[in-house]
Amino acid sequence: MAAFRLGCNTVLFSMVSLEEALQHLAWAGYDGAELAYITSMVEHVQPGKEQAYYDGVRQQARDLGLDLYAMEVTPNQPERVEAACQMAAALGIPVVAIGSGGKTGDEESFRQAVALGRQLAEVAGRHGIKLALKPHVGAAVYNTETALQAWREIGSPHLGLNFDPSHLVRAGEDVAEAARQFTAAGAVVHSHFRDCLTSEIGGPPGPPDEQVPGRGRVDIPAVLRALKEGGYTGVLDLEVIGAKNYPVSRSMGIAAEARGYLNRCVQEVG
Repeated sequence: MAAFRLGCNTVLFSMVSLEEALQHLAWAGYDGAELAYITSMVEHVQPGKEQAYYDGVRQQARDLGLDLYAMEVTPNQPERVEAACQMAAALGIPVVAIGSGGKTGDEESFRQAVALGRQLAEVAGRHGIKLALKPHVGAAVYNTETALQAWREIGSPHLGLNFDPSHLVRAGEDVAEAARQFTAAGAVVHSHFRDCLTSEIGGPPGPPDEQVPGRGRVDIPAVLRALKEGGYTGVLDLEVIGAKNYPVSRSMGIAAEARGYLNRCVQEVG
């Protein structure tokens, strides 16, 4: 059995409907999907619908052989996260991925992010959902130190960390070492996975093609070994952003290449 399960965030297929996005993920060979509920990019799921709508999404995924692993929500506002948790519960999705908001290097911003994290964790707990907080370039929580500090201070069983190598490498970190620290703390509940070619600290992730695992600076096999040795053998969700204006065939190429590379690496470490 493989060490990890491979999923893909539907934001890569923001140019098409959810139904089409799921079909393309199945064709690319993924085990499951992460549904995008991202204001600035795509909202592939809609809040406030009858249960039949969410049952239909679950059934379509099931018919395609896909599990629903997670949902990603932005912005990091209580009402948005509440809506995402409600939808996740209706869809049988266990994890909602969030960011911290705030500003890097600002102590007051970090304190506000921790307070908001506690509030959001309480929201998630009411719906039986676990939040996955991701260190994000430019945000109050942006590297290993701030991620672990925030996680410990929030101190909720309904919130863990989302391990994303593309953000940590842009924080100037040794990403495999970061994986060891995340897993040693027992904090990882989810993982967004993409690469990054840029060497600029705090810089952008680059165009979608540079985010494909294996094309950038992240030593993917070393990171996977560190995660596995630390006890994390859960979901790796490819999260490639910026493809909204791509033809769907180009996004399909990215999805398929990424899945093939990750699957090979998973087999090697597994």
